[in-house]
Amino acid sequence: MKIRPALNVLLLVGWIFSIDGFVFAAIGILYFFFGDRYSVEGSFDDPVKNFYMLTGIFTAMGLLFLTVGMGFVIHEFRKKLRRKALLNTGYRICGTISETYPDKKITINGIHPNYVVCRYEDPVTLRTEFYRSLSYCVDLNGAIGMTVSIYLDPNNHSIYYMDFDPNLMPVKY
Repeated sequence: MKIRPALNVLLLVGWIFSIDGFVFAAIGILYFFFGDRYSVEGSFDDPVKNFYMLTGIFTAMGLLFLTVGMGFVIHEFRKKLRRKALLNTGYRICGTISETYPDKKITINGIHPNYVVCRYEDPVTLRTEFYRSLSYCVDLNGAIGMTVSIYLDPNNHSIYYMDFDPNLMPVKY
């Protein structure tokens, strides 16, 4: 199954911070080079000091917002690339969805999204391992008992991706 693009809040906030940071930094730098140094009023008696403070604050805040925003964007793109790499080169196992839980870390309009826990019993070591899916804002109780693919990193089994699509759940009446 292909990874479908979805609205990601952290990615959206990252782009907003990056664009705003770029605009503020550009305003500060352009005003520094093309602005009138002697017409800025402020808390200092010397208008040149006020000018440097104004351009410095705009530039510093812009660069700070740009750095934070690009950090969010890079983090989300690395997660997406890791998922794609796991789908292409990961070690595939099949597990059964055993339970659903509300994700208490996230609240959307007073409601917690749900995630599923998948159970996998290793036939060689006879050890039971549990894997957690992403959070979804739908009722996932119909997914209990489904078999899903889990892609593991061959070098580190704690890095995984569960290929679970809540749209493919069987409907139970």
